[in-house]
Amino acid sequence: MISPFSNRRRYLVSAALAVLLLTGCSAFSDAVTNFGTGTSAAPTAPPTSATAPSTPSTPSAGSASSAVAPPPAASAPKPGDAGVEGPSHAGTPSPIGTKRATSALWFNDGSWWGNLWDTASSDFHIFRFDAATSSWLDTGVVTETRAQTHHDVLWDGTTLNVASYRFVNDGLPAEPGFPTAMRRYSYDSERKTYSLMDTTKVNNERVEALTIDKDSTGRVWATWQQGNRIYLNSTGTDGRYWGTPFAHPASSGPDGLGNVSVDDTSAVIAFDGNKVGVMWSRQVGDATDGRYWSYHVDGAPDTDWSTPVAAVLGRNSADDHMNLKRLGSSDGRVFAAVKTSYTSPSEPLIQLLALNGTTWSARTIATVAECPNRMVVLIDESTRMLRTFATYPRPGDTTDAGVCTSTGGAIYEKSTPLDDIDFSTAPKIPRVVDADQFVHNVTSTKQNLNSAAQGTADSGLLILADVNATSRYWHYYDPSGGSGGGDPTDPPGTPTSAAERPE
Repeated sequence: MISPFSNRRRYLVSAALAVLLLTGCSAFSDAVTNFGTGTSAAPTAPPTSATAPSTPSTPSAGSASSAVAPPPAASAPKPGDAGVEGPSHAGTPSPIGTKRATSALWFNDGSWWGNLWDTASSDFHIFRFDAATSSWLDTGVVTETRAQTHHDVLWDGTTLNVASYRFVNDGLPAEPGFPTAMRRYSYDSERKTYSLMDTTKVNNERVEALTIDKDSTGRVWATWQQGNRIYLNSTGTDGRYWGTPFAHPASSGPDGLGNVSVDDTSAVIAFDGNKVGVMWSRQVGDATDGRYWSYHVDGAPDTDWSTPVAAVLGRNSADDHMNLKRLGSSDGRVFAAVKTSYTSPSEPLIQLLALNGTTWSARTIATVAECPNRMVVLIDESTRMLRTFATYPRPGDTTDAGVCTSTGGAIYEKSTPLDDIDFSTAPKIPRVVDADQFVHNVTSTKQNLNSAAQGTADSGLLILADVNATSRYWHYYDPSGGSGGGDPTDPPGTPTSAAERPE
């Protein structure tokens, strides 16, 4: 529901800016770099803007205090609600993406942070999550000025990397002339602030989905689908300037496994201490359809990738939704929550794929009959739990209860022990429910939870979703570790718990 305090928020923002001007405070710091390519092996200065293609503008606000203005107040909880209604995202249609490979949240310095839309300025900003009040505080630091963008956020321990791309909808090809930006931010732990360091160009394409991750040498990798092929690019070891995008070598191999349909996507992840892996869907309508995996050893030439192997294989075994996690920076295990294209009620519609050594295995998270959609997986290292979240039909005490639709539903959790993966008996617990509207598009962090090694000790868990009908963010916060607390038998509105085939 739209907050009655939206106008008040705009007034507060205007007042805060007026105070800054009247008191003579300096403007937010700028560290602006024109978009450029450079080379991935030996970074060079970017070309001037005169030689670069049309690019998005660089945000003018580089740093700010951790709370410029409070977010608009959410409406009071309704019977049947679970989770917490947050700020409005009116002005941008799908601020946290639709394919679930990307992440919008990160944990740093004892707090959760997010890349959220600010309605007052019509920009994306860095927000801090206030766990005490379960609310979002706008820092005022701009990450993107273009409304029609999706993003992938990577906190690498010292630097915040935000990849921002213009997106195309399902079934449409990539379109040139729309640069993908990567902005990097430093963090001041004493002032609790982020400052823009530079802005560079990853590619010049409008794409369906794009993800990033950083390898052990400091190079940031990106992947996306373009021209029915899986594409990659990487920076130098400074993590700054990007090389020239290239198609995965499998595109020109004897089997052409890197050649895909216009509706396929890819995702990248660093793993095993010295490797970067890329997973992609292949839906061309033959026996080679499936979910493919290939990896690159850190330090090897850019185009030196392993021969693709099928994590799952067969017609209808793939779809373009996936979310990747690794067990630890030096552990070879990788987990992928993926969607299939099966249609029989007893067949799996979302699965957990697990890589152990060189072998992939598949386990059903939910069947077609359960009507799941748009899933993510998180690893809680403190309790060795795999926690999955996805859209399912809404519970019985809400409007349109049980309706299976691509519009959304409610966000439920299914979790299982990491060392004994079995979702068949896992309770399905409602975590985010708007009693009147459909919730969709759950997202969280690339990091593992409650992991001292990853800087997330005592992080608990935070997920973010959106309600398109009211243009509101919703979230669920669990300060504990483990499978999340709360009683799976509780109705979804209690404080402790938070047909058409979906596309």
